Amino acid sequence: MQIFGRTGRPQFDTFGHGTILTTHDKLSHYLSLMTRQNPIESQFINSLTDNLNAEISLGTVTNIEEAVTWLSYTYLFVRMRKNPLVYEVSTNYWQDDPQLEMHHRELIISVARSLDKARMIRFEERAQFMFATDVGRTASNFYIKYDTVEIINEQSKPIMTEGEILNLVSSSQEFDQIKVREDEMDELDRLTSDGCEMVVFGGKENSHGKVNILLQSYISRCSVDSFSLVSDMAYIAQNAARILRALFEMAIKNSSPIIMASRLLEMCKMVDKRLWGFENPMRQFSMLSPEILTKLENKRLLPDKMKEMDSKDIGFKSRAATLTPCPSSI
Repeated sequence: MQIFGRTGRPQFDTFGHGTILTTHDKLSHYLSLMTRQNPIESQFINSLTDNLNAEISLGTVTNIEEAVTWLSYTYLFVRMRKNPLVYEVSTNYWQDDPQLEMHHRELIISVARSLDKARMIRFEERAQFMFATDVGRTASNFYIKYDTVEIINEQSKPIMTEGEILNLVSSSQEFDQIKVREDEMDELDRLTSDGCEMVVFGGKENSHGKVNILLQSYISRCSVDSFSLVSDMAYIAQNAARILRALFEMAIKNSSPIIMASRLLEMCKMVDKRLWGFENPMRQFSMLSPEILTKLENKRLLPDKMKEMDSKDIGFKSRAATLTPCPSSI
């Protein structure tokens, strides 16, 4: 519906024409919105934990009073006053406190308790002060949702294998919108066979299992035929890289074992470079054909060793004449 608004569209300040294409069962919904029969309600309350954590991390909100004032600037406050029943505000609250300050205070305290339980903030309830933690700052900086932080707190261990880390990332709330479709099963089977180097927890029948398969297939550079899987893979790769970076920063700030931080950093590089840690680093260069890469791996020619050789020696060792001009360009 934002397309039909005038915000940011000065060329349509006097007249504009728009067309909505939809199914017949949704026609009444759009008609009611266009004719303003149903007011647009705020959805801010669904992400209040994440937004409050961001404000606390920035330092703009440090106590309950400031949080209540901050909440009064939002569209949620406007809709709560005009339509309190939609937001589960009792009639007694609305009659005794038209500004809903007490309701907002209870709401903020409830959210602050949840954030404190997730170790995203420290909430001193008696003094009503709120302080940011390293976990909360990292979650805010990397746009990690509160539900995902809860999953991380529940499933993370001091030392985790690569497979367990992939399972943790795949279980993140950011991927809840990824759905399993019946027509994708055959291709997911193929991707599991061709591109998955780690055990897939949950299997392809579950959402987090599908995310795991597509993430591993992305690292393995597998070709995908289904358009829906191509779209899902791009979304998963983009968000998985961000979540892994957040996990790495949390491990550093929480003084986790060095082997765990090192493993997370390596997995960040795997997703960024689309390259497994045990593969030849030369595979990240698209100018090298699969045949040449296979020859390099068979001869165990790694970059450190190749630095000491000239292009002719590399071409002779790998028995690939086409490789001769490549080292200088790489």
